[in-house]
Amino acid sequence: MIKLNNKVTLRHLQALATLASTNSFSRAAEELSVTQPALSASIKQLENQLGTKLFDRTTHQIGLTAQGAVVLEYAKHLLNTAANTFNDIQHVIGTGRHRIRIGAIPSAVTLTAAVIARYNAAHEEHVEIMLSDMPNDALLAALHTGKLDFCVGIKPPDPDSASLDTVTLFEDELVLIVSREHPLAGSKEVHWRQMAGEEIVLFTQGSVWEFASAALLQHGLSSSKRYHVVHSESLYGVVRSGIAIGIMPSLYTSYLRDDTLHVAPLRFPTLKRKIVLMRRNEVSRSEWTDHCFRELRDDLKQANHWF
Repeated sequence: MIKLNNKVTLRHLQALATLASTNSFSRAAEELSVTQPALSASIKQLENQLGTKLFDRTTHQIGLTAQGAVVLEYAKHLLNTAANTFNDIQHVIGTGRHRIRIGAIPSAVTLTAAVIARYNAAHEEHVEIMLSDMPNDALLAALHTGKLDFCVGIKPPDPDSASLDTVTLFEDELVLIVSREHPLAGSKEVHWRQMAGEEIVLFTQGSVWEFASAALLQHGLSSSKRYHVVHSESLYGVVRSGIAIGIMPSLYTSYLRDDTLHVAPLRFPTLKRKIVLMRRNEVSRSEWTDHCFRELRDDLKQANHWF
């Protein structure tokens, strides 16, 4: 088992991360503004301190060992956390406001931003919140590497959630969206089998693709081979034109105000995904980060009453 001790420094971890990204001692040494012997010494010292080999070296190439890949994940997290911490120290000294970095899947951005706005109104003199949207896999990676303090996303697989503090906020179901001129526009709910023969468009990237595609396949349906979209406005445009019907999570439509479109829940089966608030299981950087997490958690839990 790998055991860290107080002789491992950020300089050692930076050497590891830079060498892993370049796979070249000469390029890594240049990026770090050190000599190659100095870089080699840092890597050797780190390997000695950890008691494991981090790189496999041959005459022509270099690559991480399995243990090296594990250490690199933790190194990136610590380096990002350290960089954020130093930047935030300077920021709070200059402005008196603590930075908090929050991420959200695109479908949850509108909802998250509304909650952040209320938090800002009450605490703007103490806190500066930075919000980023990204796919769920990217959110999890950003959490693990320390680029985000917490995020609103989709509940991860159990092995991934072990290192996370995860709070379920609400469930988000798949819905059908059609043009007002479509025969299904009069339906309060639609069964999957009613979409037989239709051109069905859904996002070609992200978790929704896998989620919806499995249900389509189960009912002998398939997504469109002609129309490919990755953004909600693109899907709305295709559906609005009448050339296809669309499937998307209800979160996207909760703030939709468009008389040319009709939204209906999909039934038999009803497919839902759990929307969660996530952060790493570790001591937070400030009391304000903990405070913001708790306040947003409680506010977002009420979100299922808003749509």
